[in-house]
Amino acid sequence: MASILVVDDDSVIRSMVKQVLTLHHHSVAEASDGMEALDAVNPESLPDLIFMDHQMPRLGGMDCARQLKTLYPSLKIILVSGSFGINDDDCLAVNKHLFTDVILKPFRIKDIIYSVEHALGKVPCFEEASPGPGLRA
Repeated sequence: MASILVVDDDSVIRSMVKQVLTLHHHSVAEASDGMEALDAVNPESLPDLIFMDHQMPRLGGMDCARQLKTLYPSLKIILVSGSFGINDDDCLAVNKHLFTDVILKPFRIKDIIYSVEHALGKVPCFEEASPGPGLRA
């Protein structure tokens, strides 16, 4: 069982991801934006993984990841984005080192499972596992 922080401003997505991860025996905490994520990360008990949305109010995923990785370089972060396009490719390329994986929306439940298990160094929980539409780091 891993401890995972799910960060997304969309409560429906946050709840769905939490449910999927809980069903796969992970302990899940939630934050609704990057500022809450920074407050939720306890240096004495770091999460095993952060599953973070790209665009959020107050502090987005890219800036939050940059701050977290400065403080905790070994922290594993999966970025979820529905907004990467031609204009964002350079931004992702420059910041790809911050992320264990990038999942593009719309994603499937098995994409979440695969990316999380891959990030945690485990074998995915389903036989037909294949990398989803995300970019592997």
